[in-house]
Parts: sequence; structure tokens; C-alpha cells
Amino acid sequence: MGRKAKGNIALLLTAIIWGTGFIGQKVGLNSLPPIGFNGTRQFMAGILLIPLAVFLLRKAKYFNREVNTAEVVAERKTRSIKGGIVCGIIMAFATNLQQIGLVTVSAGKSGFITAIYIVMVPIIAIFFGRKITVKVVYCCAIAMAGFALLSLKGGLGGTTVGDWLTLASAFGFSLQMILIEYYVDDNNDILISSIQMCVAGATSLIVSLIFETMTISGIIACMPVLLYMAFIPTAGGYTLQIVGQKYTDSTTAAFLLSLESVFAAIFGALLLGESMTPRELCGCALIFFANLLIQRGDKPVDKLGKTE
Repeated sequence: MGRKAKGNIALLLTAIIWGTGFIGQKVGLNSLPPIGFNGTRQFMAGILLIPLAVFLLRKAKYFNREVNTAEVVAERKTRSIKGGIVCGIIMAFATNLQQIGLVTVSAGKSGFITAIYIVMVPIIAIFFGRKITVKVVYCCAIAMAGFALLSLKGGLGGTTVGDWLTLASAFGFSLQMILIEYYVDDNNDILISSIQMCVAGATSLIVSLIFETMTISGIIACMPVLLYMAFIPTAGGYTLQIVGQKYTDSTTAAFLLSLESVFAAIFGALLLGESMTPRELCGCALIFFANLLIQRGDKPVDKLGKTE
């Protein structure tokens, strides 16, 4: 199996896992405020990943000065720590803005606005020197149409503060995907993931202590959900994302990860009894088609939109 295929499978599994997280988030928020819930599960996930990161780094002799020069070790440490901190801060920014936006924005509307990261990733990547392809442009349009059918209910209507907060979260998710691709190498993926989680969790918990009210009883009541969310969607999902992005580009990753909304809808129907209309099923079909289509090559488009 090729490297790209491995990466794509990891990212598809990520989307499925994140889809199950939809159920956990819905249940968990009954006991904890949104930012506090995010921070607790993220920090727990970061702690869980530390032993695995240490084991893999020692196995690969990543920081071993007997097989690497002092300059290489220093550069690797700086790159990994910087990548984890930057991605962690952006993760906290994106996940919490999305949660706060949901206070005034419906779930369907939020899903559509967040889905704009599919388009944002290749656009932002242009400023990092990346060229996009004609097919990416077509796939973006197809995927956005699919998300509109799946998530948009009743039209955009009037723009609220929640709309802009959710749009800002989509920008954050896009930037995080691109920066992960930049900082991750073949051996530091789990390390960056653990640092990212700890930073995002600590940032969110500090904000929650200032602006929200968390109780010990709420944490205890939510513990089963927190453990699931920490182990599976957070530690497992975000780590698979980083591993997958080692082997594929950020644009393809954005399309595959966007399937989270599809799987969330499917698991919502199976586990919560939520129904899917024929229009929503058509949206799922369009998104799957866009993800399949983007795997095929095409001619690159430069910043002015001209094919080479």
C-alpha cells in the first residue's frame, strides 16, 4: 500500500471517529459548559498521548545525540515544540469559537459555515506557495453544494455574531491543517499531537475558569463521556489526522476530514434516532463523490487561476 493511500485511510478513519464524537459532545454538554468541556477532554487526551510519544521517540532515536548531531536535535526539538504550541493555540481558537457560535447559530447553519474550511484550505495554501488544480476548484464547488444540501436548513437568513464566530473557527481549522503539514515529519507526529492537545486544553480551561462555571459534580457526572472523548475522538482522532497528513496534502486532507459531518449525521440517525431526508442523503452522496474525485490528478492552477 502506498504512502498516500495510508494517509487517506487514516484521515477517513479520523472523519468516522470525529463523527462519533458528535454524540459524545451532545451528551457531555448537558453537564459541562462548552469551553470547559473542550478543555477537559483535550488536556486529558494530551496527557494520555505523552507515554506513547516518549516510547516512539526513543524507538526512532529522534533526539538521540549518539546518532544525530547537536544541531539536528536542537532543530527537531524547536520545530516540534513550536509546532505543538502553535497548532494547540489554533485548535483552542477554532474549537471554542465553533462551540460559542452554536449558542446563536443552528446546528445545520453552523455545519455549513464550518464546512467553508474545505474551500479555505487550498486558498490559504496559495499564500504558502502551494498551487491548486482545476479539479480542486470543481471538487470544492461539489463539496460545498453537498454540505448545503446536508446542513443548510431554512437559508442563511440574517447574519449574527455567531455566524462570524463560526466562520472564524473555519479559518482556524484550515490554518491548523496547513500548519500540521508544515511541522510534522516522519517521527514527531505523536509528540506534536500531545503538545497540541495539552496546549489547547490548558488554554481552554484557563478561559473557562474566567468566563464559565465548572463544578466538580459536573465533571464527575460527565466522566464516562470525557474518557470516551479523550481516548477516541480527541487523542485518537487528532493523532490519526496528524499521522494521515504526513502522507497526503492538506487540500485532500480537508476533503476527507470534511466527511465528519456526513458520519455525524449517520451516527445521529443510528444512535439518536435522528432522521435523514432525501435532500440530506443527496448531500452525503455529493460529498463522497467530491472526495473520490479529488484523488485523481489534474493540471495545476496558478494564483491568477490560469492552467499551466
